[in-house]
Amino acid sequence: MAYKDIFRILGIYLFGFSLLFLLPLTLAFYYQFFASAEDHFQPHTTYAFFLSLVTSLAASAIFFMIGRNSKGHLFKKEAIVVVVAMWFITPAISALPFLYSHTLSNPLQAYFEAASGLSTTGITILEAKAFNNEGKEIPIEREVRGVIDTKYTYWGTVEPIRDPKTKAILHQGIEAVSKALLFWRGFLNWMGGLGIIVLFVAILPNLGMSGKFLFQSEMTGPWKDPHSPRIGQAAVQLLSLYAGLTLLQFVAFIAIDFNMGWFDAITTAFATVSGGGFSVRNMGVGHYNSAGLDWTIIFFMVLSGTNFAVLYHVLKGKFYKLYQPELLIYLLLLLCGSLLGAWLLVGSEKILLNGVKDGIFSSSEAIRYATFQLVSTQSSVGLNNIDYDSWPYAVQAMMMIAMFIGGMSGSTASGAKVIRLYLLYQVIIHKLKSLFRSDAVRRIKIGSQEVDAGTINTALTYLLVMVLVAAIAVFVYILSGVDPETSFGLVGCMINNVGTAFRAAGPTSSCAFLSNFDLVLSSFLMIMGRLEFLVVLALLMPTFWKQSS
Repeated sequence: MAYKDIFRILGIYLFGFSLLFLLPLTLAFYYQFFASAEDHFQPHTTYAFFLSLVTSLAASAIFFMIGRNSKGHLFKKEAIVVVVAMWFITPAISALPFLYSHTLSNPLQAYFEAASGLSTTGITILEAKAFNNEGKEIPIEREVRGVIDTKYTYWGTVEPIRDPKTKAILHQGIEAVSKALLFWRGFLNWMGGLGIIVLFVAILPNLGMSGKFLFQSEMTGPWKDPHSPRIGQAAVQLLSLYAGLTLLQFVAFIAIDFNMGWFDAITTAFATVSGGGFSVRNMGVGHYNSAGLDWTIIFFMVLSGTNFAVLYHVLKGKFYKLYQPELLIYLLLLLCGSLLGAWLLVGSEKILLNGVKDGIFSSSEAIRYATFQLVSTQSSVGLNNIDYDSWPYAVQAMMMIAMFIGGMSGSTASGAKVIRLYLLYQVIIHKLKSLFRSDAVRRIKIGSQEVDAGTINTALTYLLVMVLVAAIAVFVYILSGVDPETSFGLVGCMINNVGTAFRAAGPTSSCAFLSNFDLVLSSFLMIMGRLEFLVVLALLMPTFWKQSS
């Protein structure tokens, strides 16, 4: 194992990543010294981001010094180590502003929040602290009724903003966090959506075959071939398309809702295009209460779950590329799921994210909210605009199924991917036909493309590993004291990188109730799900670390 080469690449990567701190640092500096008190009443974080920048640069220098005499050759085994190391080290560096600003005091909670952002899971640890009438902090108590009634007692994580004179709470929860830190949180979503390694390859394309493996490790789905033959060129094209789509969303959000403001618009665009789902409001998208904004977000969530190669070809005028099974199945699933969900939702009670009961769902409202939540779940975005945890069980079950299905391969969506499930369907049909027509020779095809045995084996292996990891993780959560319904929702959320969970971790709550052990497990599951399991599991095999003969 060429450890010096590994450290050298990690050192170069950390140096590049360190420079990204300059963006939130500049924003924090602006809010502290130039913005009015009305624009920024939250705690200042300039010093926190400066310390984070210095710490990251120091870590980069240490890594580079260790690998300074490397040979400059990164083979596949070393590339696997680099990929996994990047994904576990980056959340640790990204968590520093949360700790240095004292927004979060528990390093595991800070790591969880950063990992949730980078993996585009989008579930948060940020929750308002609770106080009694005397102003003394008290633990939060939450009871979940289900198969096993469970009562959770835990502490909030975010200090409120108080009136200097009366000490009355003015702002709390996510809205009491520094805007620069909320921007950083959303920016982590944006970087994780395209892939921190794709960004790295776009900037440093001269990596040879190792660069190709690094690029492929970020591409989702069973087919990893980029639409451009040159890896560096493909990464730049993806980055350009990704940035353009983000800018288009930003402009659309401002045009739809003038009161949204640039900060909310850009962070919501980050959350949507990346499939990340972090919101800067306690009530999520429900804060804006705008049907036009909801439908705009739905449109862009559909795009974020679409293969970026398809979007690229459409921009080039190659509309015939739209005629492919995965895209048609993806859109059909979204349409049928939304209509069925709306039908089941009509007449049920409508509860907002602040707990207010707002009558019952009319037909138009049912279509709007069911479509938003089901598209949000299947595209892995995870944005919320209502309390879906109070919906009929059938709709919640549909959301859980959509969570595991996911979007298209080559998109920012997570989950199993439509193409893998369609491939599984083809394999099953092929096997059934062979039972009564064993003499016939058939080839499995996706559209006009023939699928080789290696691709089939990899896809089926992924699905099997996904089921096994999910089953084991649910069991471990239950052993740690989490109720079964919350456990199943958490596992679906973590391994599919969707900010949608249920019960104790539902849309009106957070993951602040998780123990330190649960935080470690959840962070590991999010990163493993983002890398689609196999790369991470390869490092756990003893034979991986043996020297080749």
